[in-house]
Amino acid sequence: MPKTFIKYGIFILLVFLSAQLIAQKNVSLKIAYKDSVNKIPYKHGISKQYTTKLEAIQAAQNLLSFYYKQGYLAASIDSVLTDSVQVKIQLFIGNKYQYLSLRKGNLDKYLLNEIGFKEKNFDGRTFKYEEIIKISEKLLTYCENNGYPFAAFKLDSILISDNTIDAAINFKKNNKISIDSIILKGSAKIARGYIYNYIGVKPGRLYDESQVAKINSRMHDLPFCNVIKPSEIMFTENDAKIFLYLDKKKASTFYGILGVLPNNQTTGKILINGELKLSLLSAFNHGELIDLDWRSISKGTQDLKVNLAYPYLFATPFGLNYKFSLYKKDTSYMTIDHNIGVQYFFSGQNYVKAFADIYKSNLLSSSGFETITVLPDFADVSANMFGADFNFEKYDYKPNPVKGYLIYFSGAAGQKNIKKNAAINPTLYDSVQLKSTQIKLIINASVFIPLFKKATLLLNTDNGYLINNAIFDNELFKLGGLRSLRGFDEESIMASYYNMFLVEMRYLFEKRSFFALFVNGAYYEKNTQKAFVHDTPYGFGAGLSFDTKIGMFSLYYALGSQFGQTISFKQAKIHFGFTNSF
Repeated sequence: MPKTFIKYGIFILLVFLSAQLIAQKNVSLKIAYKDSVNKIPYKHGISKQYTTKLEAIQAAQNLLSFYYKQGYLAASIDSVLTDSVQVKIQLFIGNKYQYLSLRKGNLDKYLLNEIGFKEKNFDGRTFKYEEIIKISEKLLTYCENNGYPFAAFKLDSILISDNTIDAAINFKKNNKISIDSIILKGSAKIARGYIYNYIGVKPGRLYDESQVAKINSRMHDLPFCNVIKPSEIMFTENDAKIFLYLDKKKASTFYGILGVLPNNQTTGKILINGELKLSLLSAFNHGELIDLDWRSISKGTQDLKVNLAYPYLFATPFGLNYKFSLYKKDTSYMTIDHNIGVQYFFSGQNYVKAFADIYKSNLLSSSGFETITVLPDFADVSANMFGADFNFEKYDYKPNPVKGYLIYFSGAAGQKNIKKNAAINPTLYDSVQLKSTQIKLIINASVFIPLFKKATLLLNTDNGYLINNAIFDNELFKLGGLRSLRGFDEESIMASYYNMFLVEMRYLFEKRSFFALFVNGAYYEKNTQKAFVHDTPYGFGAGLSFDTKIGMFSLYYALGSQFGQTISFKQAKIHFGFTNSF
């Protein structure tokens, strides 16, 4: 929104000249000083040659602003003369004012408190033009964000004595503006309650420039809309209408990935693993998410995840989220996890969530357990935990960002229970605490740093902590593969604590396509009730992701090493991926 700042001096003939400012080459600027005091010719951003007359006049105005900042408040442009090749400015500087006494004028107590203004702090103070600008900006910004976008600031009752200026603040709020309506233009269909909460602007509320200014960037982040053109605002005497121009965009996806890797158990053979993912986004125009993810990681192993989310329930900032996961490890065990949460949304994709997590893992077979003398790697365990998630992110273009960041944190704590298996000698559980407190933490942070045109550097760290005095293998984090640690088999690394990093340089040859070189690594610990293992695996390679008419294809080639092994090209991992939007 435009602001009326304090101005001294006279900017003359600009309206008259605007009709004559046609692009010229080699226009010279000549500044003549009406008085001979403190001449500072051709400095502070002033040159002698400009491309157009308008540029030359703007440069003279910048010089005038420089004198204001130095305390020459009477400085002014007295005349502007132009011809085809020259702009001649006559500049008056005047006296320098070294001291300032500034009074509150017509400011009420409420505004005085908001900006922290006290008259005693401006009684005979050394003059600094920036302080007046700072006061005016504080006042104008506060009013813009609280219903008065056309507020005006100036100095009044000005008294000049020698090198001292005495003045009072004259501040006008002008018309109080409320949001009348938000009008959607284009083919996109979005529930009103969703859009109001998403952009943080609602009909009936006072005009808030801090929220209105973010509308365009927030709309660009919506994955199921295309922004046709920037939003527009139409003001009436006491109201404002906001127009959003949005077209529908394909956002639901079907994802398939094929992994081809050596079979570590049978020489000369390969394993082909698969993954299918269906994501329905805003299919019912409320920004809701229905996400299904199935993976067959290895023979006999199945992994199913379901994620359901409904934001802005009843047109409030609150939403519901339910996550379900089922993991079956051949004939060893099966784990089922229910996560039910309530989200509170800030602007965009930022939220906090409180959740309850109900976790249960049971052995599928107890064959041979009758004769064992130590507890097996797996156990019948369950846990009821409560926790919170925090997600804050901002990207210039989320599908393929050049700059931006993500910060995610999840923490939960609760009671863990170990159930004695009927086939196992009960005395083997004597050294194990059957009921205990368990803590689970996950921290993820990413940043995209622009390097040069069409190139960006991705830095990512992913961390997980499982804290308990009796951890079994079926409770551990599972690392490895395209989504976590490239260069290693899917979920081949089990950890109770891990710290992973990724450094990836991307060259974006199209808006949604890139070529990448990457290095990733980790430090992890597997600290279970039977053993302690730690290692620092690392991997590197290259990847390619490109957009086509039928979907997004990706190809990654990665090499990895763990436990100090030599890099082997025979153990390279190749991943193919495909995502189709509809």
